[in-house]
Amino acid sequence: MLEAEIWGVAETGDGFMIFIKPHSSEYSVPIFIGQLEAQAILIGFGGISISRPLTADLLQNFVKEANFELLRMEITDLKENTFFGSLVFKKPTGEEFIIDSRPSDALALAVRCKSPIFIDEKVVETAGIITEDLTTGKEQTARRALLQNELEEAIAVENYERAAEIRDILKSLEK
Repeated sequence: MLEAEIWGVAETGDGFMIFIKPHSSEYSVPIFIGQLEAQAILIGFGGISISRPLTADLLQNFVKEANFELLRMEITDLKENTFFGSLVFKKPTGEEFIIDSRPSDALALAVRCKSPIFIDEKVVETAGIITEDLTTGKEQTARRALLQNELEEAIAVENYERAAEIRDILKSLEK
């Protein structure tokens, strides 16, 4: 596992993308997320107070009241274009336990708890793109490459419905 950080959040024509960048790496891993998940992460990241708790705030309050500690969040795997994550907690007894989570939800809690973020090396190797490409006007090229990889994976697992969606996105980028 590599320690990482949230490098950025970007709005795309298809939703939002969060970039997870391992420390001391030239790569970032883009993860497509929904608008609500992006808002939850950004609210937590910015330490913004809101009048009513969001789901991540509710979970943070529970963790605090139960005297648990969020040790870290992990992005553990990438299968069929779906990222997998987990939250690693410590009980008051010192015992650790792990809860499966979508990375977007785990990130929303991690930023609130100021907990470290980790990502599996294989996920970075599979889905990482060179961060410099994102900062030098090559966003579309990087996005096309990522989508092309997703298309090939969808075809390989015979998920033709998803392949058609990705094909359509790629065609719209060519215009």
